[in-house]
Amino acid sequence: MRDRRGSAIGGSVALLLTALLLSGCAMNQSGASDTGSGSSGSGVAPGLAEPGVAVPAEGDAAGASDSAVRDVVTTGSLQLVVDDPIRSADDVSALVLATGGRLDSISQYPKSDYRPASATLLARIPEDRLDQALLDLKGLGTVQSLSTDSTDVTQQTTDYEVRIATLQAAVDRLRALLSTATDTSDLIEIETALTSREGDLESLKAQRDSLAEQVAFATISITLSTPAEVGTAAPGTFLDGLLAGFNSLMLTLAGLLIAFGAALPWLVFLAIVAAIVLLIVRFTRRRRRVRLAAARAAADAAAVRREPVAASAGGSADADTTGGTTP
Repeated sequence: MRDRRGSAIGGSVALLLTALLLSGCAMNQSGASDTGSGSSGSGVAPGLAEPGVAVPAEGDAAGASDSAVRDVVTTGSLQLVVDDPIRSADDVSALVLATGGRLDSISQYPKSDYRPASATLLARIPEDRLDQALLDLKGLGTVQSLSTDSTDVTQQTTDYEVRIATLQAAVDRLRALLSTATDTSDLIEIETALTSREGDLESLKAQRDSLAEQVAFATISITLSTPAEVGTAAPGTFLDGLLAGFNSLMLTLAGLLIAFGAALPWLVFLAIVAAIVLLIVRFTRRRRRVRLAAARAAADAAAVRREPVAASAGGSADADTTGGTTP
């Protein structure tokens, strides 16, 4: 009886795992396709749903999406011309926070010799307070451009809900089987399938929550800049020309000083390298001179030693010759 019961449980587990794998493949294909086809192919396999767990049907999901409030993701950009972008950035920040929103990023660029002051903010504003917030923001300066874009994601939201309900039912069923399984191989198969389904479920929930956050908060990029500066008029008198020339000279000298300051570390480094190379060359030449002098001295000494020997040899030869010719 135990063998029959174990084989029956093993067969049930195998059938359930096969059904779960098939449903998982169908859900993966639904997630890879567009949102329209995703909701139509997300039914629950018979026997997988827990009793009392209601899974939306295709017709019910479509009817609910048509009658319920649409889910819309709003993005936009606003460019304002203000007198002081840095101070106006603080005003924008206070206004956005007052609406219940937040600032994801703030970039401030103070005025310098190379660029005017500017600031860029990425604001997240509650969707239900977006119109009033934009109206208040436009009052901070002169509107240079304003654009908004809305994307309907109702079908995506419905698709996520259906797929999450399906996976949740499968996870609950696997947990129930895990508590009753006794065979080791069945336990391993159930745990493997349960881990996979739980990972898919958490991923879908994270995607659904991210989409819901985008729907709840509009994303608006705000750029603050200063009015275009008017070009400097040409000098009209000799004194103006003299001052302009003096200013130009000072700017040129300042530029030369900056260039010299930037090049000074390199000049010091090159001077050190040149000094090291010069010392090496001098040391090499000195050793070569010492070697040549030593070689020359040795050659001279050898020549001096050879001269007395040659002289003595010549004297003995002359004596022999004289002795031989004497009668």
